[in-house]
Amino acid sequence: MNSLFVMVVTTLIVAPSDYAQKDSSGVYKTTQDFLQRKLSFAINCKTEKHKINTDLIFKGSEIKVKHEGINYRFKKNEIFGYRTCEGKEFRFVDDKEYSILNPGETLIIYMYKRPSGGGRNNVTYHPKYYFSYNSLASLQDLTKANIKALYPENHKLHNALDAQFKDDSELFAYDDFHKTYKLNWIIKNNLN
Repeated sequence: MNSLFVMVVTTLIVAPSDYAQKDSSGVYKTTQDFLQRKLSFAINCKTEKHKINTDLIFKGSEIKVKHEGINYRFKKNEIFGYRTCEGKEFRFVDDKEYSILNPGETLIIYMYKRPSGGGRNNVTYHPKYYFSYNSLASLQDLTKANIKALYPENHKLHNALDAQFKDDSELFAYDDFHKTYKLNWIIKNNLN
């Protein structure tokens, strides 16, 4: 099963050169669009403007796009996500917006800012991290136990995870030297 999993993951990885340009913004209607870096309602952020509003009051399950002067509305559960002019990418799951921290890597890491606190003006947001082993898979809590469950027979990887990360809160650390998340570097270098 592991070799099949590795084969599926490697066929879904998108090379960095295939990413949508950093100066573009738009909507990924489907997972396939995300994998192919194909934006709908796309603009060149240097020369055009549009607005993507994902926080509609009383319509939290919708996204509104204003493109070329026309307003479009989509259900969040009917599209994959979107990309901002700042190069940030997001995926919708159960009407919630998850920031995609590393599109195109072996293991995709997501961040969700969950609200907490009382009252509308006193809300604070705390990040919670998730992962999926590709952009088609459902999101799981980012924990060592869940990562190990993906590779149940790979004890070399299990040991590397335990050696590198003291607890789950370190799993989303970025490796500046290798220009990737440490977790992905460890997985890549410890696959059987």
